[in-house]
Amino acid sequence: MRQFMTTPLSSILSKCPGGKTQAGFTLLELLAVIVIIGIIISFASMSIGQNSSRIVQDEVERLHGLIQLAGEEAVLQGRELALEFDHDRYRFLALGKKEWQLVEEDELLRERPLPEAVELELFLEGTETSFEDKENLPRIFIFSSGELTPFHMTLKTDEGEEYSLQGLINGKLILTRAAEDEYD
Repeated sequence: MRQFMTTPLSSILSKCPGGKTQAGFTLLELLAVIVIIGIIISFASMSIGQNSSRIVQDEVERLHGLIQLAGEEAVLQGRELALEFDHDRYRFLALGKKEWQLVEEDELLRERPLPEAVELELFLEGTETSFEDKENLPRIFIFSSGELTPFHMTLKTDEGEEYSLQGLINGKLILTRAAEDEYD
């Protein structure tokens, strides 16, 4: 039968001058652990980072939800709304007593920038729009009757990821991914 020698922990630890025991990690061990943690964090951040295809999908889904919400608010509150687009942003307007005014009291219908990776094409009632005339930017009108301006917008990236959002006059919205069936 084999015998194992047991050595007390205190005798393994080296003794410092003055009779104190020394315990802990060396600087090299600490640096190795920090490097390993850094590598793990970098892999994790790369795997959860947003790529441009996810950005365009998130943006078109956000627009879908906001237009739907604005339609419901227009019907419930009995007011006329509009969604105005520029090449790099969009914002909601409400019809005041004499003119269209920016919706500022509603946090959900606030002005939002379009992500830089996203390119927008917008057709209103079958006609392609332009963002050059800053005084007459394209608008989708959302009426208190539940109707809206018929539109077709395409959001795409340089990588070829493309989504379409279509609005029918009866207020129905159809969201599609390029070369796929609708998933409203």
